Amino acid sequence: MAIQARRRAQADQAPAPVRFLRETFDELRKVVWPTPQELYRYTLVVVVTVSVIALFISAVDLALSQLSSHFIYTNKTG
Repeated sequence: MAIQARRRAQADQAPAPVRFLRETFDELRKVVWPTPQELYRYTLVVVVTVSVIALFISAVDLALSQLSSHFIYTNKTG
């Protein structure tokens, strides 16, 4: 416990950018990083989800443009 108190006292005396970087590295050591298999699976889920949403939005856009061209922009002669 005394070592941590001494580190904190020294860290408080360091310039702000140095203290920020030191605290950032300390926090990054606590992170549980995904395994390559998990990273691949998560990436695949994101790509598939974005693709499905893009297809849905494209379909809705196409349908609305077709409806608007049929009902609003009809060629009225007569």
